[in-house]
Amino acid sequence: MHCYLLSVFLTLDLATVALSLSTCSTLDMDQFMRKRIEAIRGQILSKLKLTSPPDEYPEPEEVPPEVISIYNSTRDLLQEKANHRAATCERERSDEEYYAKEVYKIDMQPFYPEILNVLGGYL
Repeated sequence: MHCYLLSVFLTLDLATVALSLSTCSTLDMDQFMRKRIEAIRGQILSKLKLTSPPDEYPEPEEVPPEVISIYNSTRDLLQEKANHRAATCERERSDEEYYAKEVYKIDMQPFYPEILNVLGGYL
């Protein structure tokens, strides 16, 4: 009984020592996200060749109807092209699936290595 208590005590003592020797630190996700956002902000500013964000933000202007019309027609044209491509792809895929399902059966004679040993050099 005495040895059992001593071994439990030593195990707990060694566990606390092992934990204190760990070099891993906990990760603060909020701090990590703030640093990541700052890094991304710095990359955007450097792409725009700015050292700091602008002080004034201009009000968005009214978009002319001609620009809206061109945008809508371009969007519709791209949607039509995507639909056409999808239909063409579906048709080609159905042809490929049909032809890919051809099965070739090849009858092979069983392989008997003992026959090769008997025949020796005759083959």
